Amino acid sequence: MRNEMTMYTLKPIVSLPRTFHHRKTMYEMRNIHEERSTDDHTAAENKIVPDITDQSPLPEYNVLEARQEKILAQLAELKKQVATLSGFLRQTNQAAVVDKNSTINKSQVPISVNLIVNVNPKRPPYFISALQKLWKDTDIKVQTYVHSSVNEGGSISYESVTSSSKNNVINLSLIWKDVEDLELISGLHSYYIIGETNFLRYLSRLINSHNYESFACTEKVNTTDLILDLCYSLYFEESANKKQEILSLIADKLNWSAEKILDIADVAAWCIIKQFFSNKYPPKLKKWYKACEKHFV
Repeated sequence: MRNEMTMYTLKPIVSLPRTFHHRKTMYEMRNIHEERSTDDHTAAENKIVPDITDQSPLPEYNVLEARQEKILAQLAELKKQVATLSGFLRQTNQAAVVDKNSTINKSQVPISVNLIVNVNPKRPPYFISALQKLWKDTDIKVQTYVHSSVNEGGSISYESVTSSSKNNVINLSLIWKDVEDLELISGLHSYYIIGETNFLRYLSRLINSHNYESFACTEKVNTTDLILDLCYSLYFEESANKKQEILSLIADKLNWSAEKILDIADVAAWCIIKQFFSNKYPPKLKKWYKACEKHFV
């Protein structure tokens, strides 16, 4: 038997408990699901409400809303003042346009032009005699010639007007020729302006006092343009029913009354009706047509 004994006793480095609880794990970790910290995130979650409308608005929103209401009220008042001022200026402008137009008509520089047109004898240009009666400040002098493509000229005759008191002079050379539609020879290269209504537009633009495009009323300008376009379309329409529909539309746009002053739109409509529909135009054009015959023939 061997006797064992220690030379000296060492102080323990780690003091261990006398009893041990046996666990399955080597060491124990903190359960983060059971121990919640009271931080700002958790507090914020508790304060969120399910409906945003239940929250109290910030004071800044109330101030902003009040400023917006004030600005809207000021804008409404400003709009009212602008509308009043606009109406006043519109009336003043219309009066100024009337005065300006009357001044232009009086002080307009006289014009003198030479024009050449080819016309089919089967479609006499009645509008020329109408313009001679309608345009009091314009002397339309017509000289007729017969082209070799036709045997004789048209049966219509025009006034030979010579008056030094008239401001404007149009020397019109009318050539009776076998053409489908009226042709205005324009320029050195003999470019044509085709159609009576287009020729009427051209004449209207030559003289400021008769230029319908210078009217102050835009609706009047658009209506005149529409009537001229409808008159021109009748030359190409083949359906008799469609022609009557166009004539009925022209009658509505003319809006004839005994007090109305005849203008270029009336001349164009009267001319084409006299050429093709002298006995077939709508009944509502009867009084208007008689008035045109009285003034233009």
